[in-house]
Amino acid sequence: MPAGHTEHDHDHLLAHLLEICEDFLGRASQATRHELDAYLCTRGITGGPGWLIDMLGLTRLRLQHPRYNSEPVTQTDA
Repeated sequence: MPAGHTEHDHDHLLAHLLEICEDFLGRASQATRHELDAYLCTRGITGGPGWLIDMLGLTRLRLQHPRYNSEPVTQTDA
């Protein structure tokens, strides 16, 4: 990590990049989604673009709210 940068800075930047990808793919045309689905299938991922968008959002959420990484979520947390 470069001098003067903290892990928090890195996580914030990564969360921002994930959000950009999530937003772009969520608004992508049907042709783009079809192409992405074909690409994911070549990588052995059969969940489709929706799966990827969900994983981007979940990863972003976990970066922004670290407590979800180590503690089980209870009814009072949700």
